[in-house]
Amino acid sequence: MIGTCEHDRDVERGAVDSAFGIGSRPLWVTMAMFSCGYLAVTLYANADVTGVWQWVGIIAGFLFFAFGGFLILDAPGDPLPMPTTVVIAVLAVAGVTTSLFSLPFPLTHVMQTGPSIGASVIALAFVAVRGRPLAAWIASIVISVIATGWGHVATQGAMWGLAVTLPGYAIMIMGSLFSLMLRPMARQLYALREANEQQAALDAAAAAAAEVRDRRLAALDERARPILTRIAERIEFSVEEVAVARLIEAQLRDGIRASDLDVPEVRDAAWRARQRGVKVVLLDDGGLSVLADDEAARARDRLGAAVVELLADAESGRVTVRIHPPGRKTLASLGVDTDDQVELVEFTSAGAALQTASADRRLAR
Repeated sequence: MIGTCEHDRDVERGAVDSAFGIGSRPLWVTMAMFSCGYLAVTLYANADVTGVWQWVGIIAGFLFFAFGGFLILDAPGDPLPMPTTVVIAVLAVAGVTTSLFSLPFPLTHVMQTGPSIGASVIALAFVAVRGRPLAAWIASIVISVIATGWGHVATQGAMWGLAVTLPGYAIMIMGSLFSLMLRPMARQLYALREANEQQAALDAAAAAAAEVRDRRLAALDERARPILTRIAERIEFSVEEVAVARLIEAQLRDGIRASDLDVPEVRDAAWRARQRGVKVVLLDDGGLSVLADDEAARARDRLGAAVVELLADAESGRVTVRIHPPGRKTLASLGVDTDDQVELVEFTSAGAALQTASADRRLAR
């Protein structure tokens, strides 16, 4: 009961709709095939109908069902939103009413009532599956009442009119059972899957944290163990060895306080700058942690390159590099404070540098 046009728009659906394939391509194809069958049976069974207004009513009934079927498959939300439910129920009732009262009196073919009654049953069964069984049953009962009145007017007999709607209640019962029994099961299955995904994410985070811890322990073992061993053995240090020990201590401190800047290029540049007498302070308050992986990697590379260049040019004074906390307008700032000049460069989240302040202390004197 839908057009054969391709449905490409994504809509948000609940776990139950996803489990039953509501809105999936196979279901759209199946409903399109049913639409073709509806039209074929209608044309065959009403081949003797010649009245223009009769055909207008028959086609209008098909359009009512087509629009209702489109809403069933396209409308997001679980359960089906109540306004949409009411519209579909009204369309199903209108489709049956318009189709039946457009048929000739008496009927000329046994299949003339089949398409509209069958379409209404399918539409309302889907309404029940999508979480609105009460509305589906009310609409089905209204259709039975209308069919009973139509049977009396069409001289087929009121009971005959009622009888053509009774087989559809078997499908309605099945749809209601799906709604009452299988919907909670589908919801539980999706809740379990979501819990598994959350647990997998927690496990991945724990594994990443363990990897960082192991890497830091390995670095500590490689760089600090020899010094700690010599201290434990009470071996005296030369002036050069004391300087190296202080550089190692500063490097280990950088790895703890500025983990996102703990890359080989920055470590080497900071080491060389400290050897020249530059005081280097590296701080990380987590601004990169909230960015997407690709964006964070690009910003880290650009920021690291800028820090390496800045440290390579520094000959004295103090260099402070800080990655800002999440939520700031700027990602990081680089400050250079020497006897002659004070300079501050800020970086956007994309890693672009903006020179925000610079002052020459010699002019100030």
